[in-house]
Amino acid sequence: MKVGVIFFHKNIEKIYKKRWINKCIDSIRNQSKKGLTFYEINYGDNAEPRLLDDSVFFHEKKENYADAMNFIISKAFEDGCDYIFNTNLDDYYSEKRIEKQLKYLEDGYDLVSSDFCYINEDDEVFHQMNITKYGSIFLNLKNNHNVIAHPSVGISKEFWLDKDNRYDISKVPAEDLDLWKRSIDKHMFYIVDEVLLFYRIHKQQESSKK
Repeated sequence: MKVGVIFFHKNIEKIYKKRWINKCIDSIRNQSKKGLTFYEINYGDNAEPRLLDDSVFFHEKKENYADAMNFIISKAFEDGCDYIFNTNLDDYYSEKRIEKQLKYLEDGYDLVSSDFCYINEDDEVFHQMNITKYGSIFLNLKNNHNVIAHPSVGISKEFWLDKDNRYDISKVPAEDLDLWKRSIDKHMFYIVDEVLLFYRIHKQQESSKK
């Protein structure tokens, strides 16, 4: 079994504080699940260096981050990965995140996310989201209530083999909700009833800007 983790960035010095990036990367490097393969893309014009010296690295200009995710996820699965886990460089993760989500992916689910906590710029938790209390994932998504925490998503190769399961780059910043709504009829989703993601709220993130 080969498990990949993706990192994507553009103009990170203007968006993220260095300690946020370091905390994100450390939280992935310290996962209880070992033997992970890292895939990284700089999708901007600038020649900023790779963040992980042991990553499979690409510098490819893309229209936006959704375009970059389509590219790097495809590259990871082409490289032989069975499962791929998303990250956001301004967030960080429980050390058990991948181990716990992988259990459900191996049990046959195609997309697995988790509960999470909102944190501020200084890592202080100010709200916990218990997503499972909202009920049916299917009904929530169909009613445009995005209960899938995108930064903590893990997906199977089977999910990505369906060529319809790609981010629509014209839908940013709701590209994830659009994809979930299009794919949930054909695939099994699961939300781990445990906080595995610490989701940072700050002024420079895409969802805040738009």
